[in-house]
Amino acid sequence: MRMNPMGQLLSLLTGALLAVQLFGFVAVAAGATPEVGLENGANSTNRAPIKLIGDGASFPAPLYLRWFRDYYKLHPTIRVDYQSTSSAGGIKDLIGGRVDFAGSDVRLDKQQQAQVPGGVRQVPMTAGAIVLVYHLDGIADLNLSRASVIGILTGRIQRWNDAPIVADNPDVALPDDPITLVVRGDGSGTTFHLTQHLSQASSEFAQTIGVTMSPNWPNSLKQRGALIRGKGNDGVAAFVRAIPGSIGYVQYAYGYLTGMSMAALQNRAGNLVAPGRASFEAALDAITTDPNAIADPDGDGSYPIIAVSWLLFRNQADDPAKRQALLDVIDYALGPGQQVSEQLGYIRFSNLVSDRVRNLVKE
Repeated sequence: MRMNPMGQLLSLLTGALLAVQLFGFVAVAAGATPEVGLENGANSTNRAPIKLIGDGASFPAPLYLRWFRDYYKLHPTIRVDYQSTSSAGGIKDLIGGRVDFAGSDVRLDKQQQAQVPGGVRQVPMTAGAIVLVYHLDGIADLNLSRASVIGILTGRIQRWNDAPIVADNPDVALPDDPITLVVRGDGSGTTFHLTQHLSQASSEFAQTIGVTMSPNWPNSLKQRGALIRGKGNDGVAAFVRAIPGSIGYVQYAYGYLTGMSMAALQNRAGNLVAPGRASFEAALDAITTDPNAIADPDGDGSYPIIAVSWLLFRNQADDPAKRQALLDVIDYALGPGQQVSEQLGYIRFSNLVSDRVRNLVKE
């Protein structure tokens, strides 16, 4: 995913998508307004050191850590500490006042917003894809139909050479080995987007598991010792790398940056597509045409699972200097920080989208 003319097209499509999909998504409690605007800018040359504390979603963590490191190099009096925990953990800590901001792959509902004193801002910061990573020695390419994915996640398909997977991969010598499913052990936005997609794609999955951040996985998986729980995207990826015969789901960056094997998935049109710039671009094109199809994009070459991640912070700040520093960090991420998004496996925001998000933050 390197920036070139096709990458510019991706940015254009992203801008069109997010202008439709994200406009108005930054939520502010009624009557509450931020104390400082982005337009003021921060000059960190002659001021006391500031440390911002955040935690939450692991989905955007590689990008956040890069942004915060690069910002610190330019503004050495402002340090941002972000811990990759989970969307649920970040939301809990924000409501409890233990962090200055939180990362979440799911927007707060009205009940959660009401628990944040003074109201909350929810800023769309990045977008990416969710992929299935697997550990099968000697098998670099793996196709998984929707029936196979549902069968694996519901426990009906137990071995790698079971008939549905063999049918997806007729020219591959699949081993007669048990499948170990690696899932998130924490309340996860990545899990939410995966289950949202699969519930849209399969009535069986919708009925047995449904859309949730913390699924109750089938007992059949637990009983035969085929279910492993990892903390964060990095925890899932680590288990899959360590356990032969395993498969799990992570944000694309966690597979892309470490060279893990990622399955091609069947999309809404019935085609098997591998994750990558071209399939993400096709998905965004389809979603631009039909924003309601974000859970399961149409299109022959569309990758089926695309997600948005959010940065959350309180509207009322106890420390105006920290608030200004946080707004400046956001402004940097939406500007120069976008140059590294594609390098790290995320979808780069166009200038149109970045400017729109800035305006929403200032409202």
